[in-house]
Amino acid sequence: MKTAIGGPRSIWLALGVVVFYVLCAWGLGNLLSGLVGDDGSLADFSLGHFIPLAVGIGGVLLFLRWAGWGAEVWRERPTPTLTPRRWWLISIPVLAFAVPVVELFDVPWSGRSLGFLAVVALGTLMVGFGEELVIRGVLLTAVRARFGEFAVFLLTCFVFALAHIPGYLFSGLPLFIIAFNVIALMSAGATYYWIRRVTGRIWVAMLIHALTDWVLYVGSDVGLPSASVPVQHSPADDSGTGALGYVESLLLILLAISVISVIRESRRDKRNALSDDAGAVVSDRI
Repeated sequence: MKTAIGGPRSIWLALGVVVFYVLCAWGLGNLLSGLVGDDGSLADFSLGHFIPLAVGIGGVLLFLRWAGWGAEVWRERPTPTLTPRRWWLISIPVLAFAVPVVELFDVPWSGRSLGFLAVVALGTLMVGFGEELVIRGVLLTAVRARFGEFAVFLLTCFVFALAHIPGYLFSGLPLFIIAFNVIALMSAGATYYWIRRVTGRIWVAMLIHALTDWVLYVGSDVGLPSASVPVQHSPADDSGTGALGYVESLLLILLAISVISVIRESRRDKRNALSDDAGAVVSDRI
């Protein structure tokens, strides 16, 4: 698979794009938010999100235009159109959407102004767009051009979690808590991976990612995150009771099963590739 600049999809180049985005979102975000005291206020949130994310997203879009990476960054064949169809995977994006919807009932709406909700909505929309673009867009495309789908699954989940470590370290969290949250973030990465694959469109993952962050932030009593690569929400943050606990538990079970599914998919793809190669050799001899 070739790009407009004459080279193969490079994983190292894609990782460089991820690093660039993290430096913009987290590094520049923290630098700018510090100008207003880094106090978790709306001004802090705005400075730490709008300018650095605009720079980061703009830079990634310019890279895609320069490198000539095509439509595969944005869309692919939905899994229900593949063989086997694996209809059960549709439940993952459905449950992923249900989680923030259920959490809406716990938001203290009376203490949230329309201006506050709108500013946070714009910021989290940019976060969802940017993070999904670099991880489930640029990086996923590069890894898929060279490796099987299980490697795509693992690397995108791991890099998604790794990209949030600077925020944890900056917050001064203990290493064992960071390690736990990396695991939780990998499960979130797996969720967004399947949202893209099941729907065939990266923008669906962007919107659900943005909605999840928006509900988390407007429902929080500890202030807004300063940087644009914030500490993420995980099921362990909840009491584990009620409808939310059941939805999140079911989602985690399905994600665990999905690992087996993607391993089997990689094996099928490898067998099919070997079969195609063998058929090509026979045809050449004839």
